[in-house]
Amino acid sequence: MNRKTITLISILATLVILLSACGAAETTPDAAAISTAAAQTVEARFTQQAAAFTQTPAAPTLTAPPLSTATQGFPPTQTTEPGLPTPTSNGKACYQMTFLEDVTIPDGMIIVPGAKFTKTWRVRNDGNCPWDQKYALELSQGDAMGTLAKIPLTQVIAPGDTADLTVELTAPTTEGVYAGYWHLATPYGGYIGVGAYNQALFVKIHATVNPDNSFGAANVTYDYTRQPQKGCSADGAYYTFTATITANAPGTIKYRWDKNPDDGQPEGGTIKFAAAGSKTVSWIWHMTRDHVQGIDRWVSITTIVGSQETKFGKVTFNFTCNP
Repeated sequence: MNRKTITLISILATLVILLSACGAAETTPDAAAISTAAAQTVEARFTQQAAAFTQTPAAPTLTAPPLSTATQGFPPTQTTEPGLPTPTSNGKACYQMTFLEDVTIPDGMIIVPGAKFTKTWRVRNDGNCPWDQKYALELSQGDAMGTLAKIPLTQVIAPGDTADLTVELTAPTTEGVYAGYWHLATPYGGYIGVGAYNQALFVKIHATVNPDNSFGAANVTYDYTRQPQKGCSADGAYYTFTATITANAPGTIKYRWDKNPDDGQPEGGTIKFAAAGSKTVSWIWHMTRDHVQGIDRWVSITTIVGSQETKFGKVTFNFTCNP
């Protein structure tokens, strides 16, 4: 081996030793490997970003609303108008008025023009709600006759109570027939009348300076009883009729019982009135087994003042001996 060859081998050996020492300290990465790894990293990052933008979101979990319970504070159903009294549960309406009688001033009573008078109605509270001082008699139509059009009650009228409702009036100074119609106004904007149709309480007078020309019966009401109540005894049945005749002033009224079928002598009499007011008369109709049965019969009163006859309604019944 020549000298040049030996020198070249020595140089190469030295280079190998130096390269080995450097490799032990820091390994030189392969270019191809670096390129491949970088590409994979970029691809993975783009894949993650794409997934972030294109991924379909999961459907939200639906939670059922809580069930309504009595403890959640729902308001109760309104059963009455706010402010109105609450009736009891016995089936009666809150407001129901029954007219019983005219205590003073019968219908058609003669009053001297300009005279003061007191009209009183007797009524019963047949409803479920009391009437207190917030309730008032109120003129709904007709003639006020010089009085206030609204008069508050002065007492509490509880359900079932009977009470007298009174208004102070003055007859008009001009002669004529006058009438005023009154209801009981509630504090809630409505009013109470008589019966199912809320009929008015009314006062009717005849203002005149010549009472003798206007005297007469203003009204007649009827009632009757039967003995026995059902069937017939050996001698049949007895019907007792009563008629309450109301006069509008002092005077004398003749009356006659009319009946149908008319199978006997007419019954009647005379009533003297010291003042305007009412009196009751009665008459008994004896029905035997020989009377025609199963047909409608009626009884009525006719009043006679001078030459003037006035028939007042009638009461109807059906006689039979069947129980």
